[in-house]
Amino acid sequence: MDVISRLQEDMKTAMKAGQKDRLSVIRMLLSDAKVADLKKITPDEAVAAYGKKLAKGIEEMQKYAKIAEAQQLKAELAIVQEYLPKKASTEDTAKLVDEFLAKNTFTEKQFGQAMGAFMKAHGAQVDPGMANQLLKQKLAGK
Repeated sequence: MDVISRLQEDMKTAMKAGQKDRLSVIRMLLSDAKVADLKKITPDEAVAAYGKKLAKGIEEMQKYAKIAEAQQLKAELAIVQEYLPKKASTEDTAKLVDEFLAKNTFTEKQFGQAMGAFMKAHGAQVDPGMANQLLKQKLAGK
């Protein structure tokens, strides 16, 4: 089931259950996913972008000590994460990095090129921050 269909079904369920907070987040995601074609991105990327926006909002609210607002955004982010594809674990990401480096030869100075190539090959499967850390460690250790 694609993300738009899933959002529509979950919207109906949230309406029937009277879950107003969940409903508002789902409506926002559905809106972003439907206009994704105009922005030349996929609906999944639109959902991921909304999640990233919420994460930045949480950081800002915590920075200014607005605890209640940060908690609200965390609750919204939890709903958004239900619609994001699952990322590989740390161990799985480490295995992917090892396999990648076994097939390619990069030096520590070529980290940017290595990171670009790795994310091009495995970007949807892994967390970029985790991949960045692991790749730096592996290249420094060579």
